[in-house]
Amino acid sequence: MKAIKSSFCLFVMALLVLSSCKTEKKTDVPNDVVYDSISVARIYHLDNDSTKPSCSLKINYIFPIKYTDEKVLANMQKELNYAMMEDEKYENLKPAAAVDKYIEDYIENYKNDAKEQFPDWQDSHDTEDYFSYYKTLNTKILFDMGGITSYQISSMDYKGGANSSTAYRNIVLDLQTGNTVKEQDIFRSEYKKLLNDMLIRKIVNQNKVQKPEDLLEFGYWGIEDLTSNNNFSVDSAGLTYIFNPGEYSAPSLGEIRVFLPYNEIQDMLNINSPIYRFSEK
Repeated sequence: MKAIKSSFCLFVMALLVLSSCKTEKKTDVPNDVVYDSISVARIYHLDNDSTKPSCSLKINYIFPIKYTDEKVLANMQKELNYAMMEDEKYENLKPAAAVDKYIEDYIENYKNDAKEQFPDWQDSHDTEDYFSYYKTLNTKILFDMGGITSYQISSMDYKGGANSSTAYRNIVLDLQTGNTVKEQDIFRSEYKKLLNDMLIRKIVNQNKVQKPEDLLEFGYWGIEDLTSNNNFSVDSAGLTYIFNPGEYSAPSLGEIRVFLPYNEIQDMLNINSPIYRFSEK
């Protein structure tokens, strides 16, 4: 009987060890995700006449094509399609099909805009560029280790005249699920005010002023009311928030970047957060 009990105890202990090894994620181990990319440039002139205004679209899309868990892979592709193209209708398409559909829709939207907004462009004294659209979409993998992928989309969008914008969008994916990691997934409850205060303080210090109101003369506005925007990236050292041009500052100043090292935010992190383990290093 003692031998049976001893064997049973050893069996249970072995299971616990195996379970622990299986669920433990090492922060310095690369994820086993295989990526591919699509690079495409397309230009369309109204009525297919090269003397007329045009829309031009350039896309560089990096996307996952292979992962051990097919369901997680499908979720990753879905999340990135939506983040890249900002419409649910592209979510469930394969990346190549989503890009093709996006290009088709972009050209069609330009045709409609041309009819509605500048049907008499030839009678104006402006160049054809004034009525042309240009857009670029680029993607980058910032961090891909320890069960977390931090992904960034940058876009430049010009829609004639002075209507141009540049923006960065960060997506953090949890490779346990393939879903996007949001602020509420990583911070403790009631985190918002503490996080906002830290972001404001960092921006003030970065600009070597005494208080948020002092930033007005440099082209910033509303910094005292700044609030976190879920637009953050993750790496082994901490979180980096981005506030895009025009969000709290003049577009000419570019984006605002704020780095929050783990040692400064660890007390705010939920211990069950997908990124908490990075703060324990």
